[in-house]
Amino acid sequence: MKPIVTETRTAIINAAHDAQIVVRPIHDLGEHDVLIKILSCNLCTSEYGLWSGARTNKPLPMTFGHEWAGEIIQVGERVSGLAVGDFVGGSYTFDPYSTEALEGRTSEAPGVKPYDTQWPDGYYGRYDGCAEYLVQSQESIYKFENKIRPSEAGFLEPLATVINGIKKLDIKKGETVVVIGGGTMGVLNALVAKQKGARVIVSELMEKKIRVAEQLGLEVIDGSKIDPVEEVRARTDGRGADTVILAVAATAANKQGFAMLKKLHGKVLMFAAGYPAPELGVDANKIHYGKMQIFGTFLGEFADFKESCHLLGSGEIDVSPLVDKEYPFDQIQQAFENAIIPGGYRTTVVMQ
Repeated sequence: MKPIVTETRTAIINAAHDAQIVVRPIHDLGEHDVLIKILSCNLCTSEYGLWSGARTNKPLPMTFGHEWAGEIIQVGERVSGLAVGDFVGGSYTFDPYSTEALEGRTSEAPGVKPYDTQWPDGYYGRYDGCAEYLVQSQESIYKFENKIRPSEAGFLEPLATVINGIKKLDIKKGETVVVIGGGTMGVLNALVAKQKGARVIVSELMEKKIRVAEQLGLEVIDGSKIDPVEEVRARTDGRGADTVILAVAATAANKQGFAMLKKLHGKVLMFAAGYPAPELGVDANKIHYGKMQIFGTFLGEFADFKESCHLLGSGEIDVSPLVDKEYPFDQIQQAFENAIIPGGYRTTVVMQ
């Protein structure tokens, strides 16, 4: 099927500190494809890390954009459950008929593009949602039950990754969960853990992030003023945390996380990645004798995106304080400049 628009302006990272907007053709719609008018796209840490030069593990020039929200303007001939006018977000593409997908492991299914994928026009990229229009297959499109603020709907993917990690922890009501790091992903982890019935404590150093966490009703430790390990033990009557979620990638944070854990059967979720990679920060024998469980997490599965879509669309998870600043699409360079300022949350690019 021919698309009703034939080209789109798309943002690319051309080189360190160099973001540009280029014109790309829109390919024909397959029978299960939808054409989406993008309304906004949030800038992820991995993207502004690449733009700043802090991350050099991906090829350039690169398309990007996976935290987008938009409106369907055309559907393929065999699309079901989606219609023109629907307000939607999206995930990575995947083969819905593969064994992995049928078992619920969509992030491991064939069809999930690696970051070094080269598009027909020569650009690299796993995603290309920071654009005016996007064609994507229906299995990776999620319809919101209400039309919320597009910049908030852009949290669909990051919230899905959080949900995926939280599921591994099997949090019980009343358990104490400490989240180290009060940035975007730390706050999302804290909100989901709290929704599961845990007592959640966020450990953070920066004043702005402490204020935002408190605004969202979270218990906070100001690590710039007191020792987080001692404070966690004091607040838990010496027992320690049942679970620690490491939402910052730093050796010092890792050491703190393991030190504040309860003596036996504690759980640690390694949520964040760092470049260069931090040290684990714990003696292997302590893992052994303490009967610890250490989890790694990356991406979300189809079911996680569905849950994320519901939590955002219903308003059960409030991400409004995590939208830092919005920029018009033509100011993509300025948007990246804002995104790398320490202490910020999500910077949003708004399409016009």
